[in-house]
Amino acid sequence: MHHARTTQLRTPPRRLACSGARRSGAFTLLEAALAMVILGVGVLAMVDAQSAFIQSNLWSSHAATATFLAGEIREFARPLARHDPVRGLDPNADYAFGMEAGEVTLDDIDDIDDLDGLVFGEGGDMAGPISALGEVIPEIAIDGSIVLDSEGKPVPMVGWTQEVVVEKVEPYDTSITRADDYWRETEQDGLPPLGRESFPLRVTVIVRYSPAIGPTLELARVSWIVP
Repeated sequence: MHHARTTQLRTPPRRLACSGARRSGAFTLLEAALAMVILGVGVLAMVDAQSAFIQSNLWSSHAATATFLAGEIREFARPLARHDPVRGLDPNADYAFGMEAGEVTLDDIDDIDDLDGLVFGEGGDMAGPISALGEVIPEIAIDGSIVLDSEGKPVPMVGWTQEVVVEKVEPYDTSITRADDYWRETEQDGLPPLGRESFPLRVTVIVRYSPAIGPTLELARVSWIVP
């Protein structure tokens, strides 16, 4: 009697193991690459958010400093008369606003119209920025100490300027400005006569900051009326 033999083909165990290892390795490489992409996107988003936060915080700090510096000029001008208390507006200078002849230092400023056109700070007419007491505000280091130059003198705040503009305005409509030498001898357009030194003044302080890199920025503009 002859017995039929059945031949059964089988994949060798080692080959199966190798094939499975390849598939497992391929999936691991794909997952690792995907994880790296996700991680990279997350890190970039965090860096961008941190940069935006620092920029916003720096802008807020600079805006607060600019408002402070504008307020210092306002306090400095508060006790001053509108025009020179002794000579008034100088007819020899066409009654123009600004410092009179012989007035050259900060201590010589004795009225509000003296401030017209002055810039306090680097590149300006006088050292600055200045405080309400008329003193130059020093640069402060990160540890809270005053920065000194090679001679041991305080360094003024770096990059900041205060510009002052003084204008003559109508008492009944302060949006209308007049020339420095303007006056009304008689009634005009329903407005009563008014002498050259009787008009209210509008004082505007413009605070700018010049960073080490980049353009100069106007960070504050403050105006008030001196009746």
